[in-house]
This record gives sequence, C-alpha cells and structure tokens, in this order.
Amino acid sequence: MSEKDNSKIKVTVESKFQDRATKFLNSCNRYVTEMKQEVTRGEYPSVKMTGGMVKKNAAAVGLTKFSEMGEAIETAANLKDSGKVKILIEEFVDYLSRVEIVYS
Repeated sequence: MSEKDNSKIKVTVESKFQDRATKFLNSCNRYVTEMKQEVTRGEYPSVKMTGGMVKKNAAAVGLTKFSEMGEAIETAANLKDSGKVKILIEEFVDYLSRVEIVYS
C-alpha cells in the first residue's frame, strides 16, 4: 500500500485574478459536496452542470488543472459513469488539498 502524496503543488496565477481565484477556491468544497450528493442520487445532469461550472470558473482565472478536472467530471457524468465520477471527485479533493496558489 502506497502512502498518500501530501506534497504541495504550486500553481502560478496572475495577480489580477487573485480575488476571483480566491472565490473559486472557497467554492470548491461546496462543489465537492454538491457533486457527491448528486452522484449518489443519480442526478447526472446536475453533476455535469457542476463539473461544467468548475471547468469554466477555473479556466477564467488560469487554473488549468482544475478546469481539466471539471471537464473530466462533466464528461463522466454525461456518460452516467458513477464509478468514474466518484474517482474524479476524489482526485479533485486530493488536488484541492495540495494546491498552493502563487500570484505573479
């Protein structure tokens, strides 16, 4: 069994996006809670919509990896693949716990 990687992931964001990036990060826990509840209830259109919001809001501030993760969740929800959605949400949670924003 491998140990969980707890190393920080530094991501550079332009200073002009600091407020929006902070708001996005503050919303991420709500997004996670919503997606977990939605997938449990089989509400795939809602999961897809939440994944799409993550994708759009992350892209708007230059958080590419978050945007890619939102898109992957959106795609898995569109396919109604609950197993894949759950794995992607856990990957999102892990990334969120380790990301450290550096403003340039």
